[in-house]
Amino acid sequence: MKFKFFLFLNILFFLLACSAPQDVKLTLSSVGDTMKYDQEILQVKAGSNVTLTFINKAKMAGMNHNVIILKPKTNLKKFASEALAHGPSYVPPSDRIIAQTKMTNPGETVSITFVMPKEKGYYPYVCTFPGHASSMQGVIRVN
Repeated sequence: MKFKFFLFLNILFFLLACSAPQDVKLTLSSVGDTMKYDQEILQVKAGSNVTLTFINKAKMAGMNHNVIILKPKTNLKKFASEALAHGPSYVPPSDRIIAQTKMTNPGETVSITFVMPKEKGYYPYVCTFPGHASSMQGVIRVN
């Protein structure tokens, strides 16, 4: 009888550990004075509590960057062109946005915390500063 109770408790604790959302810390940086992120693929578990720290490692004035995390299958070119039409720091309101940092200046670091959706898939991220979106993008693989 004690064995069955012990086995039940172990299974219960295992199931609770598997179902609890994970706290995940991610760091993403720009690559010097280029229009690139240092990582093109990040990975998290579905439903994770994510803290993303973005470091703008540029030194050159005008190399401002942000990180916009979007829902899967978002048309990045269209999204970035909507932002471009309104100015360098503008991010168009959209139900496609999961999370976003503010536009950072060279040398600046920002952090955001958000809950990753429970749907598995590839969630694109992009910098919307004018001219950066074509080369400054990546995906978060959610599994």
